[in-house]
Amino acid sequence: MTADLYESEALLRQYLDFHFRGDAPGYLPHHPLPDGVLGYPRRCADWLISRANSFNRALDLGCAVGGSAFALSARFDEVVGVDFSGAFIDAAETIRREGVFRPSEDPWTLPSDARKERVRFLSGDACALPPDLGRFDAVLMANLLCRLPDPAACLRGLRNHVAPGTVLIFTTPCSWDVAFTPREKWLTPTLEALHAHLDPWCELLETWEMPFVIREHERKAQFTVAEGSAWRVKSGM
Repeated sequence: MTADLYESEALLRQYLDFHFRGDAPGYLPHHPLPDGVLGYPRRCADWLISRANSFNRALDLGCAVGGSAFALSARFDEVVGVDFSGAFIDAAETIRREGVFRPSEDPWTLPSDARKERVRFLSGDACALPPDLGRFDAVLMANLLCRLPDPAACLRGLRNHVAPGTVLIFTTPCSWDVAFTPREKWLTPTLEALHAHLDPWCELLETWEMPFVIREHERKAQFTVAEGSAWRVKSGM
């Protein structure tokens, strides 16, 4: 059931709004929003850009419909977006290729500062990335960790796609749920578990709180505060 959830038209539209209209003051028009909650995908990309050391290749793992990947393309020479949802990847690729996704009279369009020739999107499993994906200077995993069936396997696999100096950013609402992740595979408390998995090959740079709002429709939205952390791969890894 959870796999089908991310292929539904309703969730696709919700994520398209979140990624491509989520920085507009009218995103939730019937109630004032606190400062700093809009534009979450771009804010995630900006965090990675501000902490990266090199700007050759970036990986947006769990890229959804591509908002963060397009934001990263303004700075990185190549951005690879990977998501398990075929519906999400199809929409992202349509926007990349055609500049617009128009399932109705109300289209979603490519951001004006995106350099689409630098972006490619792939359907894939974050817990089993293809070995030929290569290595990256920067990795973003926004709101993905607690939606994986085996998050520890994902973290282990990332070691094959990084190099000394690679910066990784994780944001997660820590909303662990057996519908997505078997209880025995939960990484809780999340930051402590990340330390356990990453400390042998990464150093923690900083942590922060990252609020955001994702709306279901103009009168209903979910307010969440994600836990953000930035890590750098150690030399000699």
